[in-house]
Amino acid sequence: MTVHVVGSINIDIIARVAALPKPGETVLALESTRLAGGKGANQAVAAARMGAACRMVGAVGADEGGGWIREIIASYGVEISGIAQVQAATGAAHIAVDSAGENQIIVLPGANAHVVAEPVDGGILLAQLEVPVQMLTTLFAASPSARRILNAAPPTPAALALLPHVDILIVNEHELAALAPGPSAPDQLRSLLTRPDQFGIVTLGAKGLLAVWPDRELFVPAWPVNAQDTIGAGDCFCGSLAALLDAGTPVEQALPLAAAAAALCTLKPGAAPAMPTRAEVDAFIASAPR
Repeated sequence: MTVHVVGSINIDIIARVAALPKPGETVLALESTRLAGGKGANQAVAAARMGAACRMVGAVGADEGGGWIREIIASYGVEISGIAQVQAATGAAHIAVDSAGENQIIVLPGANAHVVAEPVDGGILLAQLEVPVQMLTTLFAASPSARRILNAAPPTPAALALLPHVDILIVNEHELAALAPGPSAPDQLRSLLTRPDQFGIVTLGAKGLLAVWPDRELFVPAWPVNAQDTIGAGDCFCGSLAALLDAGTPVEQALPLAAAAAALCTLKPGAAPAMPTRAEVDAFIASAPR
């Protein structure tokens, strides 16, 4: 089986600051680095590092950055034949990270607006919303034999038309509130489910995560870590979960494993470079207090 990730590829420009700037405020960076990123690329790397055969479908520009980031993604074991080079600038994300690991992100889509994907036959299909939603709607509808996972980030009302073709929906608290305002996370998630065989997951940061089916719920507490950098933690969870499900791991067992991977991701700087291997996750679980 294979994890097919359709999504964004960005060059992350990360500035580390003592405190995130307030509106109208200028702050000085302590350092700046250039790393491979984008939700699609991050999730593909996470899936590959967790042991999946992973194919990335996306787009980069025919520029220096595009060639550089393709090589970086391939170096993590991701199959990159589905990454097209187009006549647009490679996507970029400008990220500020403070001393507590919190971040602010501004994304320039660039080549990500030109992603085209063919239907997927079997395996796992994982996508996010940093690429054209109409393309994803057509892709998901045409790929019923795949297990289709949507990370609805960043949230947009246009994604509601995509939900009937989604098997597993993943959002964080802010994304859930934007898509389905309501009194409680279970009610909000259930309002987005359109079939009895679907389920949704809301990640709750340091509190853990909640999985919701039409008739039941499962809470998974967070693994205790001293987070250094939360960039990419949500992407790590999504990619790791896709890899685990592709390997046949039952959902109830896969969720805490993917949460452990996301916790480990917060201990290193950046997104793709911070994704842990399955061996690292297993060692962490064996030694971590619960």
